[in-house]
Amino acid sequence: MNIEVEIKVKIDNFEEIKKKVSSIGNLIKDTRQIDEYYVPFHKNFFEIEPTTEFLRIRTNKDKIVFEYIRCINMKDDGKYDYAEEYETEIKNVEEFRKTLDFLGFKKIVVVDKKREYWMCNNIEVALDRVVDLGEYIEAEAKGDFKDSEEARNACIKFLEDLGVEDIEDKCIHLGYPQMLLENKK
Repeated sequence: MNIEVEIKVKIDNFEEIKKKVSSIGNLIKDTRQIDEYYVPFHKNFFEIEPTTEFLRIRTNKDKIVFEYIRCINMKDDGKYDYAEEYETEIKNVEEFRKTLDFLGFKKIVVVDKKREYWMCNNIEVALDRVVDLGEYIEAEAKGDFKDSEEARNACIKFLEDLGVEDIEDKCIHLGYPQMLLENKK
């Protein structure tokens, strides 16, 4: 299990932010990720407000993984303390998709994004270009923090140091799949 504390913000100055991140951090990798989100026949995760669970197949250039993500201590405003993530690699994705179909799982939405991962001390940065949504930065706490609040504050300070303003107001609590589903309405 991995505990995740992150802050996501839409940005209009992608190249400027990337330049600042590259001056203080190291590029870990860049990739294109295609995330296929599924729901079981008995429970549509995206019809529950706020959405606290996700089931997806993530296709990266080097591997394909099946993931279940559950947000912990979710509040009515969509904020949560952290998320539990469980994942396993898939060797035969077509057979896996057929299995999900036979079991009654339905593909709800696909998120197609180009992502750059950067490591800036104890903050992992993801710079995203998401098809049909735009450009975003995510700051995720990595390392030793005494609790989720300290980790969240470290992410906010990092973004402020990059010149991102009004983080609390601009912070996005929805995931890309929810944002795409909202745009379809």
